[in-house]
Amino acid sequence: MTSKRMSDLLRSKPQKGAVAIEFAMLFLLFFGLFYAMVSYAVVMLMQSAFVHAAEEGARAAIAVDRLAYANNAAYLGNGVDPQVRRVVGNALGWLPAKPRGKVLGTGGNGVQLSMNGNQLTVRVVYSNYASDPVLPMLILPVIGQIPKVPADLAGVAVVEL
Repeated sequence: MTSKRMSDLLRSKPQKGAVAIEFAMLFLLFFGLFYAMVSYAVVMLMQSAFVHAAEEGARAAIAVDRLAYANNAAYLGNGVDPQVRRVVGNALGWLPAKPRGKVLGTGGNGVQLSMNGNQLTVRVVYSNYASDPVLPMLILPVIGQIPKVPADLAGVAVVEL
């Protein structure tokens, strides 16, 4: 093959638009990965915050004098419950208004207390996170929903009183 013919083969027609198509495909992939990292980081941060808040609430329950109440129901309802809710609210004070209201709101389902003998269980729950997330869920073709999270985010602590 002559050098002229070889140079003609190397100078084939330019591929117009190929770079734009490759960029679009790679951008979709990298944006999906970035969004997944950020979304999962927020979920893990909230999960960790709920565990911390439940532990702080359980520690606060120890400070309530059990002998000042006639029975376990009064002790749990009038002594422990307000103390735990106050401490959990302080521990979650850094959260934005929407998730804080969902956990500590008027319904009161976000902070759950139960007593079995001398064991107090404190649960801090963000119910239905998948239907009401802090960051919007992203649905990408082929990949699917980002992030894939459990229905409820919860932190649990158990303390012996």
